[in-house]
Formats: sequence, C-alpha cells, structure tokens
Amino acid sequence: MTNMLTGLRFRVPSCHRLGTPEGSQTLSFGVLSVMIALLLCLGESRAVAATQGAAAGLTLQGGQASLQVDSETGVITRLEDQASGIVLEPPRALAESFRLILLQPDKARATIMGKDQKPSRFERDEGRLSLHWDGPLRDTARVEHDISVRMDARAADGALQFTLHLENRTTNKVQEAWYPMVGGLTKFCSPGQPPDATLWVPTPSPSERPLTLPFGVAAYAYPGQMSMSFACLQSKTAGRTLYLSSQDGIARYKRYSFQELGGPDGAKDVFACIQHSPFTPAGGTFEGSPVVLRFVPGDWRAGGQVYRQWFKNAFGLTEPSECWIRRESFFLMTMFMLPEGTINFTFKDIPRWAKTAKDHGINAVQISGWQVGGHDNGYPDYSIDPRLGTWKELQDGIRACHRMGLKVYFFVNYEPVMLDSDWYKNELHKYREMAADGGLTWNAGWGMGTLWARMDHPKRMTWADPAFPQFRKLIVDQFARLARIGADGVHVDKVFPAALEYNPDTPLSADTSTWEGAILLTREVMAACRKYRPDWAMSFECNWDRLLQFTGSTWWVGNQPITRRVFPEHVETLGLYDAYDYLGVNNAVRNGHQVMVAPLSFCRSLDWAPFRGLADYIKEVKRIRDSLQETVFYGEVLGQTGVKFMEVLPSGIEYNVFRNRDTGRRVCVFSNSRLTPAKVAFTGFEQPSSAEAQLQTPFKNSRRLRLPAIIEVPAERIVFVEENGGAQ
Repeated sequence: MTNMLTGLRFRVPSCHRLGTPEGSQTLSFGVLSVMIALLLCLGESRAVAATQGAAAGLTLQGGQASLQVDSETGVITRLEDQASGIVLEPPRALAESFRLILLQPDKARATIMGKDQKPSRFERDEGRLSLHWDGPLRDTARVEHDISVRMDARAADGALQFTLHLENRTTNKVQEAWYPMVGGLTKFCSPGQPPDATLWVPTPSPSERPLTLPFGVAAYAYPGQMSMSFACLQSKTAGRTLYLSSQDGIARYKRYSFQELGGPDGAKDVFACIQHSPFTPAGGTFEGSPVVLRFVPGDWRAGGQVYRQWFKNAFGLTEPSECWIRRESFFLMTMFMLPEGTINFTFKDIPRWAKTAKDHGINAVQISGWQVGGHDNGYPDYSIDPRLGTWKELQDGIRACHRMGLKVYFFVNYEPVMLDSDWYKNELHKYREMAADGGLTWNAGWGMGTLWARMDHPKRMTWADPAFPQFRKLIVDQFARLARIGADGVHVDKVFPAALEYNPDTPLSADTSTWEGAILLTREVMAACRKYRPDWAMSFECNWDRLLQFTGSTWWVGNQPITRRVFPEHVETLGLYDAYDYLGVNNAVRNGHQVMVAPLSFCRSLDWAPFRGLADYIKEVKRIRDSLQETVFYGEVLGQTGVKFMEVLPSGIEYNVFRNRDTGRRVCVFSNSRLTPAKVAFTGFEQPSSAEAQLQTPFKNSRRLRLPAIIEVPAERIVFVEENGGAQ
C-alpha cells in the first residue's frame, strides 16, 4: 500500500454472501473505510446469511490439488491435479454433497440429499472452507427435519481433508452419514489419452477394477473386507494415483462406496464417497472421520506409503524387536485336548513335547485346548481342565520350557461365549452382540475335525461385545493369571467383531462398540500381563491393521501379503499340518510367512514318525532363514521385481525378492514344485553393488556365485540367493 490514498481503489475478496457472484469487487477508499468501521463496531461474523441469486464456485488449493465446491449446494464440482493436468469434473446435474439416511421410530427410512439443501452460510480463510446447513433439512418427500450439518474442507501438506459434523434435534436416528461424493472418476487419465482409470482396494484378492461405464455399485467395509483404510484410483498413462482414505483415530465401521449415478438427461458417471453408520440418536451429535484426498505419483504402493506414515504417526507400529512372537519364524502348536474330550498331551508331558521343537531349531511353542472343555469349548472360561493337570503342573511345564530356551504362549479368544453354559444363561447374555432384530449376530461352532462336529453338533457359541467393561475385566483377569505363572503371551483367535452392534445397553455407538471395545481390551490385557511378564506378546487371527499397534503377527485371513507390502513390520501366519508337505514349507518361506507347525492337524509333536523327515527339512530351512532374517523375514517384500533372468523360468519355479530395511541388500528366494531339479538362468539383481552373490541350499554348504550364473533348484526344495556375496 502507498501513501497516495486519494482516489485509491482496492480489490478485495467478496464477502461470504451466498447468492452474490464470487470474485472481486471494486470499492473506493472512503466506502471501504466505512465498511471497516461498521464491521469493527458491529462485530459482524465472517459468515453471512445466504441471500438469493446465482453463486459461483468456492475454490480451495492444497499443494498441487485444487477443489471447487458449489456454494449454492455444497457439491464438489471439480477436482484438479495440477501436476498431471487430470481434471475430475462430473456432470453438474449428478454432483452431490452429503446424504443422510434417517431411521424413524416406526423403522421407516427417510433420505436427506445435501444437494437439495441451500447452505445457510460459509466461512473461508487461508487453507480452510466450512459450509453450514443450519436446518431444518428436507428429505426427498419434502418433510422437514431439525438437523444441522457442517462440512469442513482443509488444504494441508499437499492433501485435501474433509470432515462432516451434524447435530440431530429430531426424534429419529441418523443411521447413515455420507460424505460429499467425488465424481468424474471415469475421466481419471492423462489429458488427451483414452480413459484407463482403475480402482484398487485392499481386499483379500485385490484387483484393478476398470472405472468404466457401466460400473454399477461397489462397496467395501472397513474394518471387515478391507485390511487397511485406504483405496486408490490409478492411471497408468498418467502415472498418478488418487489416494482416498478415512484417517480415523476412532475404531469404527464405515464403507468405501463407489457407484454409478445417472440422470434423466442420460448423463452417467462414477462417484466415490465414505459412508459412516453412526446411528446418532435424538439429541446426539456426530463427528465424522477425517477423509483425505491426495494425488501421488505411481500406483497403490505410493498410496500405501502415505497411509503407512499417517498410521505410524497416529497409532504407532510394533517393531519385531518389540514382539518376540513376531521374531519367531516357526513355532510348534498342539491341541492338548480336543473339544469332545480326546487328550493328546497333559501338562506333565510339556517338557517332552516341547523338547521335540527345540531339537529341530524351533524356539517357541503354543498350547491350545488347555482350558475347561478343551479347544474351542467352554469359552470364555479359562480355568484349566483338571483332566490335563493342575495349575502347579502347568507352571512347572512352562518353567521347563524356559530352561530349554523356549517361549510359551497359549491359544485364547476374546469374543466367543458358549450358549449352553450356565455362565452365559446367568450373566454373559447381557454382554452379547445383537443383530438389528435383537437376535444373535452369530450362532455356530467348530470342532476341529471331530466326528460329532462333522455331524453338525459343535459347541454352539455367539459373540460377546468387548465394549462392556464388565466383560473385559473377566477376560483380563484370566489372562493375567497365565502371566503370573510364567506364560510369555497369548494368541487371540477369531477377532471378527460384528460390523454394527445393536445391543441397547452397549456403552459405545453402534458403529464403534465392538471395534473400539477390542482395542480397549487389548490395551488392558497388555498392561495387566506386562506387570508379570515385561516382554508379554500377543498375536491375533484377524485382517485388521489397527492391531498392528500391539503385535507384528496375525493369522491366515488371506490378504495379509498386501498388508506386509505397506507394513514390513507385519507377518502373516500359515499352518503346516501334513507329513511330507515340503511344498508347504517352501511356499510359506518364499512368501515371507511365519509358519505354525502342527503335525497331524494339531495333534502330535515333531517326533511323530511320519513327520520326522519334514521336521529335519524344517530345521535346515529355518537355519538358513535365520541367517538372513533381517532381509527375508523382517525386510520389505519386493515381489517379482529387482532381478533379471537370461531366459524364461522353467515351469514349477517361483520366486520372491526381499530387501533389508536397513542396508538395502536383497535376497531372491526360489522354490521348485517339480519332482525333478530345475535350472534358473539368473542374470542378477538390478543395479547391483557387486557381480557376486551367495547361494544357500538346505543340506549343502553355501557358496559364492559369479553373476550371471545357472542356479540349480533341487526337486521340491528351496534356495536363497543373497546379493553382494553375503554379509560383509
């Protein structure tokens, strides 16, 4: 500003007055001075009530991403990635803002479309935009509901972040709250190139679904179907990905929804949004999760790194050094008693049973079927079954394992409760999960191959909701008793909470209760048990990444190799049950898994005669794997990248590449499923630091290779090739 004030004219941003054309207005200095004085005297809010008239878009810039919102409706009309020139701009008639689904006292549903509601006001300053709908809001039947909504958008760190807040002053529940929809997805491609957008979601079998018309509807639950809370829209021609994530600090259920919308004029497009299911009661409020949009170079792996950094900052990650279960690449697991009462081992047998593991290089053992009723029976009663021995005999067995240098942990559960037990009938029914109709969320059982279970007579169970503090306490107290007698940890099986909990007495919301309850219970178990065993550790059967803040080990749920790509700290466990299953060992090790050794389907030890040859092979493979564990067990999984071959690989040969997280050194693991040896013409590692490598094969001495080299992989065996000649 200069000192020449006379006749000076300013260009100032327009007031946040809905219905007035967006842009700059020209004012004389005198008029401006009066306006400033009025504002100071009256304390006028920066948010001004809506007036009639045409309104233009509100723009928010976040690094190389820009967002445009229609101030008349709050719909997202344009999203642009300035680095690539990608513009997502849906047909204006199809663009949407929020949606609310109301559950009325008579169970009828009403839908409120945000695009049909005129915002009351908006607020905007540097890097932030807020739109307010003060209410009442009209549903699609034109019935008014006393609900207010606020949508906040913020630009920070190269990303756009949205939140949704509502206040419910009606007699209805807000069953679902949908975030504003991002459209134009069919045009996610390099400008001037044919559309090639694909959708990638971390499900058990992730695939790239084309974002082309017709598309239909695709919805994915997190937690549940998705192992991690992000999705990616990818374009190979542009080399760009749009990362979409609900970065929620609360453990609660939500859906990632992708759907084709069409209008009466024939226009169609594909939209994406996050849908919460809060069941916000009358008089309640709802604060949605931060939803983040960010353009990144590359594919879903680049999006995964964005998610990894947020997750690590928000919750922390358990490193292998912090969890002894994660550090054990093989362990022996045996059911001491089956659910119909068959006894395989007693507590007095523990030293002999455990020694078979130690003799084969395995340093961890897990005991299942130790409690009342045996495996998958009697839950949640974790008293010892007197047919197996006494607490003193169990404690003596644990101490014998410790003297051999073995860790001991126990198979347990959080949620299953047995329906025909007196405990359930007298007390535990109060803590059960409920379906929408008040019934059971689950009613089934297992039996682990017993004849009675095969005839459809397992021990019937349902799920309890760990949000109830009374239920958590009875679990914590029982696990703490294990820690007091020396147990080193537990494996918690079947962590599969119900998506939504309808028990009217639950202390948390429907979408949060079972999930946040599991987090609360795990914190309490860890705290109670580490008073007795400072290195107490846990593993879980689940596909839920939130538990990685407590452990580095989960069990067999199918999509954990994808999780391992984002979180190398994590490992999935696979089971090995059958004699002569050399390929099972090879496949598990090649893919970087932890291996649960359970001879004769959990019923024998490693000295079972048919298993002895395989047990010797396990010992050799584990010896090699242990020597390379920082790379092939704790390292990053690169898959089929970073290596070259002189010719096409023979049939039966599979491989996987790992990279050391500290040194960057790589190891390529080959396995051969054929009954005859196979030769691999190995050129070497891409961008090598040396033309040498180290070859290790079970039952053979290691040797150096001069690359390129022909590598022989014996029939049904595995070999390890480490770049740069091994450790320096």
